[in-house]
Amino acid sequence: MRNFLSMIFFCGAVFCFYMLGLTAFISTQTIVDKWSALLAFSAAAAVLAAIGLTIARFKNWRLKTGMMLLFSCLAVCSVMFVILAAPATPIMAGAGNIMQLKDFGDYQTGGTILFLLLTTSCVLVIRHTRISKLKNRIAELKQRIQRL
Repeated sequence: MRNFLSMIFFCGAVFCFYMLGLTAFISTQTIVDKWSALLAFSAAAAVLAAIGLTIARFKNWRLKTGMMLLFSCLAVCSVMFVILAAPATPIMAGAGNIMQLKDFGDYQTGGTILFLLLTTSCVLVIRHTRISKLKNRIAELKQRIQRL
C-alpha cells in the first residue's frame, strides 16, 4: 500500500514537472504570467515529490527523484519534437477544440529548463549508482572481516 501511494504522488510530480517544461517553451505577452505559472508548477512538483518520498521513507530517493525528472524531461522532448516536426499542423486541444501552437517559441527558457531537468536527473542517478556500489563494497568487506 505504501508503494502504491508513493507512486500516485510520484506520477503527480512527474505531471507537474512535465507542465513546467511545456510552460517554459510558451511565449506570453507578459513575463509575469509565465514565471508565476513556472513557479506554481515547480512548487506543486516539489510538494508532490516530497510527499511521495516521505511515504516511501526516502528509500533510494536519489534514484526515484532522478527518474521522475528524466521521465518528465523525455515527455517534454517528445511533445517538443512533434510540434517542431509540423509547426503549422492543427492540434486537438481539450473538449475537441482545435488550436495551433504558434506561441510555442521561447526556446531559450524552455531549453534552459530542460537542460536543468536533464542535468539534475543525470547527477542524481549517477550519484545513486556510485553510492550503491560503495555500499555493496562495504558489505563485502564486512563479510570478509566476519569470516576471519
